[in-house]
Amino acid sequence: MPLPTVTFQFWPTKLVPIPVFTTPRFRARVYTKAMPKARKKPREVPESRLAAIGKCLQQARKRRGLTQKELGDRVGLTREAIASYEAGRSHLMDTTLIDLAAVLRVSVNQILGLECQAAESQIPRRWAKRMEVIDTLPESVKKHILRTLDDVIKANTRLSIFEDGQD
Repeated sequence: MPLPTVTFQFWPTKLVPIPVFTTPRFRARVYTKAMPKARKKPREVPESRLAAIGKCLQQARKRRGLTQKELGDRVGLTREAIASYEAGRSHLMDTTLIDLAAVLRVSVNQILGLECQAAESQIPRRWAKRMEVIDTLPESVKKHILRTLDDVIKANTRLSIFEDGQD
């Protein structure tokens, strides 16, 4: 009995080898599945870019006067996850990025570092906490607080003018 011979033919559309077994008594084609396409690797973000995003995220969080835990609670993440994003060890998912921007009241571009504000413009945490409380008060109370602040600023400005003239 002669041994079977194996030849390869190519399917015209997929170019997948199809073994064809041929024997004197038996001739059959065995079709194979098309090979899956190789997956493209996701584009890797350089570590320096992740660190820059983390720094901008940290600045935005501090400007709002929030701790990592408070921010995590508002977004639905753990403190460790926020710390990992700020340290540049983890990639931000798009939905997480949008949630963070909404809670921090900044644009996504600011978190991504495209419009990162300077560190000098940070509001101290104690002021930010007070501003949040004031923001929840009724409008009439807010007006009184703003008038009082304006009066204090005007009085302080007048005093500093007189002090400068005495030097």
